Amino acid sequence: MLDTRFANTPQAEGLPHPQAADDSLPAIVVKAQEDARCRLALARLGYSKVRSAYARHKRNGTHTFAGLGHESLWPTMDFVRDWLKSERSRIVARAKWPFLVTMLVTIVGGIAFAAVAAMLG
Repeated sequence: MLDTRFANTPQAEGLPHPQAADDSLPAIVVKAQEDARCRLALARLGYSKVRSAYARHKRNGTHTFAGLGHESLWPTMDFVRDWLKSERSRIVARAKWPFLVTMLVTIVGGIAFAAVAAMLG
């Protein structure tokens, strides 16, 4: 199974690739390269644009995401859904610590204000 070859390798599509043009790649490598290209293209497009296009495609009942058609990429809706989930968790994780630190500083400031008010009043 792993030695299955695709006819639509990057060389066949005219895309630059470091290997020789007559060397075909295993299917798993071609799929991994396509997935990586899709992830990069989705990231360039941005979370909000991908999410709105995903919702529109979902309403229309399509099984492939056409938002990357200009780059000759046609990921499945499942792939885009998984990317949206992972991107959302990455965004939440990135915003989590600043939120917690800000909340902690606010609480400490409130306690300090209450302590000063109690000592003066």
